[in-house]
Amino acid sequence: MTPLNPVSEAALTARIEQLPALPTIANELLASFDQDDIDVDTLARRISNDQSLAAHTLRIANSPFYGLSGKVGAIPDAIVILGFRTVRSLVLSAAMAQSLGRVGNGEFDSHRFWRHSTSVALFARGIARLCRENPEVAFTAGLIHDMGRVLLGTCFPEQYRQVIDWQRDRDCPTMEAERAVLGLDHCVAGGLLARRWCLPANLAGAIARHHLPDGDTCLRLADVCHWADVLAHALAPNPGPLGAVPPVSADAWERLGLDWAQVPPLLQDVQRDLEETCLAFAA
Repeated sequence: MTPLNPVSEAALTARIEQLPALPTIANELLASFDQDDIDVDTLARRISNDQSLAAHTLRIANSPFYGLSGKVGAIPDAIVILGFRTVRSLVLSAAMAQSLGRVGNGEFDSHRFWRHSTSVALFARGIARLCRENPEVAFTAGLIHDMGRVLLGTCFPEQYRQVIDWQRDRDCPTMEAERAVLGLDHCVAGGLLARRWCLPANLAGAIARHHLPDGDTCLRLADVCHWADVLAHALAPNPGPLGAVPPVSADAWERLGLDWAQVPPLLQDVQRDLEETCLAFAA
């Protein structure tokens, strides 16, 4: 099929190069994933020096998401109470949310997007706990899994309006509509942005493959994000034109070793935390 209004990877890459870079501390935290000897005190001071990012992180730390309302007053306190890995994921999540939030509006419904992304992040955290994976890395991956949609929807608003119309008229998955109109999809766009931000391989893979986790190399975090995304879509009220449940991978479910009996309690946890967590990230 010839795309209706194609966007080339070269054009998309050029737009990505114009986006604001992540804060320096975010890059330092990303580098710490591969470091065995981490100077936590120095990183805590660096986080604290970015007042906007520190305040955003503390609002999240004090949300019902962590059950610590009013108990975390500074970044070092957060590290003592929550642990460095958790705080690192919170800071990275806040930094990426802030950077993407500055991309623009265009035809993109940012409120609906961040609500869905937060829901996926909460589901990903819960699934990761069930599968004995790192819940904070899973939360970060869930929060940014659809960042390719932001790029396409805000950088190419006219074309993305056609994507929305195409999907609404044909009741098809988002990726099918994106490929029909643009010639590429938000997973490709997200993968390109992950490369620009030099994200760790597991996060980049989850972004690029959360709709298509099966392949020659199966990525555990992509499996987690895939099913978190499916559950968030399936259980969302009034999902909107881009909210249809995407095709599912039974193989990913089997690889994760999940049981359907675990879903209702997970749903209750997400429903309990979603509203306040959305407010924390939006603050």
